[in-house]
Amino acid sequence: MTAGTRLRYTGDNAEIREEAMIVITSEARERLIEACLAARPAEACGLLLADAEGGPIDRIRPVRNAHPRPERAFRFDPEDWVRAWAETRRSRRRIAGFYHSHPCAPPMPSAADLENWRRFGGREYSYWIVSLLNAGRPEIAAWRLRGGVPGSPLVPAEISVQIAERHDIARGDFL
Repeated sequence: MTAGTRLRYTGDNAEIREEAMIVITSEARERLIEACLAARPAEACGLLLADAEGGPIDRIRPVRNAHPRPERAFRFDPEDWVRAWAETRRSRRRIAGFYHSHPCAPPMPSAADLENWRRFGGREYSYWIVSLLNAGRPEIAAWRLRGGVPGSPLVPAEISVQIAERHDIARGDFL
């Protein structure tokens, strides 16, 4: 994917498609892919962070995968999750979403992904999956809950990669 490219995933159920825009800086996107590649063959997982004021996703925070079969699934390590949450609060950031990788599958939610996201997700969060089927060209898909209530179906969200030389420009601040 080149800088500024927009990806749209319509999935199989076009009638529930909802327009959405999620912005990530190019540096955060690069860190996301690096973290997922480094975790192979296990699934990587973690947080997508943004400025508390609502700017683009500009940082990631990996969380240790504590699943008994990390090559097939993920589960946040409870202690690392608490540390990540506390770090986010101390740095006055917000959790904009969550990510995990599919080392050997496309970036579509599995049945387990859907179940967990429906139980624990909220409209304010995006849910990202990085497919490493072709490690030379990872594929990223972002999802959001439709309607924002537990039990809602996941619908595609558009990813826009924002390129910025400086973090203050990425946030929209102008000197």
